[in-house]
Amino acid sequence: MTELAYMVREDWAQHGTTMVPQSAVIRDWLGQAPYLFAVTDVKKFNHNDRSADLETGDFIAPSAADRRVFNVSELGGLSRQDKVLDHAVVILHPYGERDLDALGDAVKHDALGKVFVMIWSPRDMVRAWLDGLGALNLHTGEALGAPDPLMVEAGKSMVNEEYNGLSSGKGKDAVVQLVRAFTAAGYPLDVDAWLRAYFAAGGTFRHGEEVAKLLGEMKKGIKHRVKDRYRDNIVEILRDRLAAKA
Repeated sequence: MTELAYMVREDWAQHGTTMVPQSAVIRDWLGQAPYLFAVTDVKKFNHNDRSADLETGDFIAPSAADRRVFNVSELGGLSRQDKVLDHAVVILHPYGERDLDALGDAVKHDALGKVFVMIWSPRDMVRAWLDGLGALNLHTGEALGAPDPLMVEAGKSMVNEEYNGLSSGKGKDAVVQLVRAFTAAGYPLDVDAWLRAYFAAGGTFRHGEEVAKLLGEMKKGIKHRVKDRYRDNIVEILRDRLAAKA
């Protein structure tokens, strides 16, 4: 199982005052050099492009001789080739669907032993994914608690509908009805909590964006017209299903 950790860029930098000590924290977690950096575009990892990736790399590994740089998209090939990269990897500011899917696929197939992600913004989808998988926040030194098991069970029902997409049709029906049922049962409509549960259930980045959009609209009070996919007592059904697995 891949060991995961992250830091949000603003926590790392803190207005340009803490990059050195925070980078030391990251190095301690990563282990010995060389440091493997996965970036969106290796061609832009240079001083001419004033790359934020390069700035981060310079602080984590001040000596260029200690750095090995490659594209995040290459991670997807590890699982396809049934290979495992035991050395720790630093993922710098991932954001594109292709890169995120490559990272998610490599972690899903245990192709990486240890991964640290520098997150550009605290609202980036990759943070919800990392928190859902129990990643360690190196800034706080703690991981968030595991997602609610019953919400994860509901997330599995959402994942089962991904082939239809989750923004319309049966997929949308499933997401909206499940969240409504849980809200009626006393669960707060917490978008971040639902995303963590969805990713813990095996959800993908592509459809995670759809889930986030639907939940955000529901949070604002938008009423979606959907067809019933589940019985009125779906929360109790999922609770019994979860208990049967225990």
